[in-house]
Amino acid sequence: MAQIAANPAASSRALTGVILMCTAMLVVPLVDVAAKTLGDKGFSPYQIVFLRMLVGTVLLIPLLLRYERGVMRHAARHPRSVFMIGSSICIASVCFFMALRYMSIADAVAISFVQPFFVTILSKLFLKEHVNTARWIALVIGFLATLMIIRPGSSSFEPASIFALGAGFFSALYAISLRRGIPGASGLAITFFTHIVSLILITPIAAIYWIPVLGEHWLLAIGMAMIGISVQYMIVKAYEFGEASLIAPLSYTEMIGSVVASWWFFSQVPDAITMIGVCILVGCAIFTSYQTKKP
Repeated sequence: MAQIAANPAASSRALTGVILMCTAMLVVPLVDVAAKTLGDKGFSPYQIVFLRMLVGTVLLIPLLLRYERGVMRHAARHPRSVFMIGSSICIASVCFFMALRYMSIADAVAISFVQPFFVTILSKLFLKEHVNTARWIALVIGFLATLMIIRPGSSSFEPASIFALGAGFFSALYAISLRRGIPGASGLAITFFTHIVSLILITPIAAIYWIPVLGEHWLLAIGMAMIGISVQYMIVKAYEFGEASLIAPLSYTEMIGSVVASWWFFSQVPDAITMIGVCILVGCAIFTSYQTKKP
């Protein structure tokens, strides 16, 4: 009877995790909308990242003072890990925002879906994780799907695709850094590290390309930071409520939000070949995520 009674509770928690993850992925393209809008107004990707990280840091400090007083102890004990986490997400953000200057949100997100495959390769190199034959096959198929989306050598090729690929690579490096972890650091502390390290690194470059920031620009920056922090919190909670094998594949619902955002705000829609490539990529990535359980 106890087991039967427990099942509805477990199902309810899993459903909560699914809802949180799907909500996060459908909302996160709004960050890209704000970034692309600022880019269209003449802001460099460096200044956009600076504004996002500055506002995010300001928003996080009161939370740290309330819930995480000893956060700097983790930074002092594990400076290399903190630097890797912050620098990788900083470079990934710059690359992605650079891609958005020339591409639609949906196309840039589609190419950045190579992240799971970079994670597989980096896991093998740095974490010494076992990668079986099936995962290597999925990796090759995913690479071919990426080429289908980018179409190098054709008239449809967009050089900015390289930036989207870079965003996928450095996002994977961020994921690997998170796997290695910072012992004892909470999700809030790690979120703060990503912001403060990024802010320190990007400030000198942003200063070179600085243009005046008006009231409407600050509203976009505040919106980016608030959505970004909220999405990260929802993702963390989603993994608390549901198993990784259930939650991780749901990250690909971001493509739905990206297509809608591209169409609604910029009247841009991916072509059929791009969408076929995305479907193949997503299928390979989901297959890979399940294969991680197998020797």
